[in-house]
Amino acid sequence: MLNRPRALLLLSLCTVAIACKEEAAPPLEVPAPAPKEKKSALSPDETKCKNNNATACATAGRARIDSEEYALARPLLEKGCKHGSAEACDDLGWIYDDGLGIDVDKAKAEEFYGKACDGNFARGCTNQGVMFLSGEGVGKDPAKAAQLFTKACDAKNWTGCKNLGLRYLTGEGVEKDEQKAKELFEGGCNAEHGASCFDLAVMYSNGEGMPKNKAKAKTIFARSCEYGHKKACELAK
Repeated sequence: MLNRPRALLLLSLCTVAIACKEEAAPPLEVPAPAPKEKKSALSPDETKCKNNNATACATAGRARIDSEEYALARPLLEKGCKHGSAEACDDLGWIYDDGLGIDVDKAKAEEFYGKACDGNFARGCTNQGVMFLSGEGVGKDPAKAAQLFTKACDAKNWTGCKNLGLRYLTGEGVEKDEQKAKELFEGGCNAEHGASCFDLAVMYSNGEGMPKNKAKAKTIFARSCEYGHKKACELAK
């Protein structure tokens, strides 16, 4: 999982103490009260969410995350998840996983990623798999992680495929199979997934499961760079 931006709201309160004589006191200049912060207007999706439209709740909640309005995002995503949006469950897991506007709670993150995965939202399976791989919020279980990555990959979530490929490459949670790892990385790379291209290039560079081929590796690093993988850009030179 990648780091996401967090927002910090700093409130500054100022009080003015005024001592006045009983007579002949000059007129006081009382500052006008600060205008109350206006709540963001409801978007069309938030209006639909009020009527229990789960898809609209998910869309509205993600929009609030993107604008770093986490306190507004969470109830929208909770409602969307409750009413059957697996995508809303996944984003709610993200809020708990990264502590977006609240304290980090890895156990709750895993719970909501699990609901997303159970609802056949592939990214949720990948995110839940990462938690079983690391043991954050749940007992470490590489075999369970591999199962979840397989489910994600079967649904064409390329990060899931990449993570599954790494399991086959190292033999963690599955029987080691370098050829299977190569096939998974190739599938993601052909779908323009930069991280999959990167791992495929590393295999060629190191000669893992095949003879070393630095020229081939450099070509694939260049593809990875083209698809947005910054580290690959350095190795493609």
